[in-house]
Formats: sequence, C-alpha cells, structure tokens
Amino acid sequence: MVQIYFTTDWRYFQLFLTELKSSECESSCYNLSCARRDSVRYRLVSIEFLVYGSMAVYSLLSQFLASEGLAKSQIGLLMAIMPISSLYANHLNFEIASAIGRVNWLKRVILSAGFLLWGLFLFEEFYVKLLFMAIFAFFFSATAPLAESVIVDITHQSRMNYGRIRLFGTFGFSFTALLMSALIRIGYVVIFVVFASLMILTFFVLKKVDEVELGDEEKSRSKKPLPIFFWLLLPVVIFGIAANNFNFVFLPVLIEERGYDVSLASLALSLMAITETPFLLWADEIVGKLGVGFLLSSGVFVVGLRNLLVTMANSPSSLLMVQLLQGWTYIVIYYSMMSLIRTFGPARIRAQKYFWIAMGIGPFVGSSTGGILAESLGMIGAYRIFGLVPMVVSLLVFLFLRRYERVS
Repeated sequence: MVQIYFTTDWRYFQLFLTELKSSECESSCYNLSCARRDSVRYRLVSIEFLVYGSMAVYSLLSQFLASEGLAKSQIGLLMAIMPISSLYANHLNFEIASAIGRVNWLKRVILSAGFLLWGLFLFEEFYVKLLFMAIFAFFFSATAPLAESVIVDITHQSRMNYGRIRLFGTFGFSFTALLMSALIRIGYVVIFVVFASLMILTFFVLKKVDEVELGDEEKSRSKKPLPIFFWLLLPVVIFGIAANNFNFVFLPVLIEERGYDVSLASLALSLMAITETPFLLWADEIVGKLGVGFLLSSGVFVVGLRNLLVTMANSPSSLLMVQLLQGWTYIVIYYSMMSLIRTFGPARIRAQKYFWIAMGIGPFVGSSTGGILAESLGMIGAYRIFGLVPMVVSLLVFLFLRRYERVS
C-alpha cells in the first residue's frame, strides 16, 4: 500500500518513491528484474518531469512576445501555430516514429525543438518569427504525445502505475514555473536558455531508454473499432481544451497589460500545476466513482467558471486565487480520456492518435479565436465569453450524457 505524505520534506518525498517502487516490484512483466524496473521507472519519471518542465517554460512565450510589442492578434496567431501543427505533425511524427522507432525519433524531435526556439528571440521581424515558429512547432508539438505514448506503453506492459508516473509531469511543470518566476527577472533570454537546457537533459535521459513496440498479436487486434462513446466525447474535449488554452496563453498577456510584476505569470503557472496533485493521487478512484462522462463535463464547467472569475479579479492576489481552480480543469479532461483509452486494449494506439489530434484542435481554437476576441472586445470581454459559454455547454453535455446512459 502506497501512503501519501503531504510535506515538503525531501526525506518523505524519497520515502514516497521507495514505497511506490516496492508496491509495483511484486509484478513481473516485460522480463525486467526488480533493479531493472527501478531504473526504467526513474527514467520515465525524469522524462515526465523534464518534458512538462519545458512546457512550463514555453507557456511564458506569449509574455515575451507581448514585451516585443506585437499585437494581440499576432500573439494569438503565433501561439496558434503550435496546436494547428499538431493536426498534421502528430500524424507525420508518429509515422516516422513507427519506421525508425519512437524513442529514436523522440530524441531527434527534442534536440530540434531545443535549438529552433531561439529563432523567435534572435529575429525581430514578425514574419521571420512566424517561419521559425512553424518549424519549431512541427517538432515540439509532437514531444508530449510521443513521450506519453512511450510511457503509457511501458507502464502498460510492465504493469507500473501510470497515474503516479504522470504525477511527476505535474511536479516538473510546477517546479520549473516556480523557478522561472525568479529567473525571469534576469530577462526574457532566460526562457530560451532554460528551454534548451531541459531539451538537452531529456535527450540524455532518453539515450538509456529502450524501444518499446506492440507485439504481433497486439498489432493484429489493434484494428478493432473504437466505441461510439469515445467519438461523442472528443468534441467535448476540443471545446474544454480550447477554453482552457485561452487562459493558458493570455493570462501572461493580461498580467503584462495590467502592469503586474513580471514574475506573477510564472508563479501563477506553478500554483496551477500544484493544484493538479490531489486529483492525480486519487485519479483512478475518482474516475471509477464519477465516471468518464460526468468527470469530463465537470472539468469543462470549472474551466468556464475560472475564466469568468478572472474578470472579477482586480488584484494580483485575487488573480492567483482564481487560478487555483486549475486542479479540476485540464488534468480532469485529460485523465478521464486517458482512462477510457486504456480500456481499449491494443486499439488504444489508434485512439491515442485521435485524442492527440483533438488536443491540437482545442488549443488552436482557443489561441486563434481568443486573439481575435481579445483584439476586438478587450481581454476582459474575451475572458467573459470563454467563461459563460463553457459553463452553459458543460451543463448541456451533462444532461445529454445522462439521457445517453439511460437509453444505452
């Protein structure tokens, strides 16, 4: 039994890792010795920590772009390139990865992303930034999907607890965002230095990770049709992620516009990541009790509620307090779908591909539409729309799912 310790003492953190390790060591799969499993587990934890840490650094890019004097519509366009790239880049990257190996291609993707981001810092012209962003986005948009695909398969085959591994992604995001709140005072160049450093570290961790592939039997069974329920939930995912991404992209811009301390954006992102910890600790139990449909609609509702409350926050402290609702937004939407996908057996690989496409459409809609609304209605007006609409839609989705469950 794994005990949960709510403390910042590093000794108890180590104890948590030790008990997590021992609780899983009893099962034997993937022909790994206990020591080998420990080594694999620590590498997976490190990959989660570093990859999501790089995402925390990337989230500050809109603040850098605002400091460059770009219009909100230009910022929205630049930030929308990443999600729209995932619509085709994820498919292409997975095809390449299938040919040369997921881990092998992931290493190349990570190194490319680490260096290409510098183009946005080194060149002032908007169209040059646009070009570098397009190339960078092709690689970086595939980093998390490829990494999660590798980690999900390894944890599935070796019977590790995926939720506990994924928790370290939250730790990585939170720690890096908190670190950036102090380092950002040095200058925006820190964004690019830290990002490149995290990518290089991830590359060296991946050098020790073996390729993981589906067996012949799993490949033959992976063509099984996906459930209708999965297709019904994908539009809800797109809508919820779109509204959530609007806050993710434009919160630093709002902070810059209001003249708050430059470190507030990083601090807010760190607190937002920390709030996901309680859910991840008991994620499987929560999904089992509430069900995927209700959990998903509740996550979309809280996304809207958080955005609406931002319009009422008139001080840095109240703005930070509102962001604490993050713990029941993105991670709830993400984990409920991942829990559903893990029940699909070999077909989970195909379901993951469609899921990550949906995860790309959502941010594109949030960034591009959000930029246009912020330009025409102002930041508060845009936040109000991205608050009220998700709340109404989530209630309609909940009622539909209740009726769907009765019929089925």
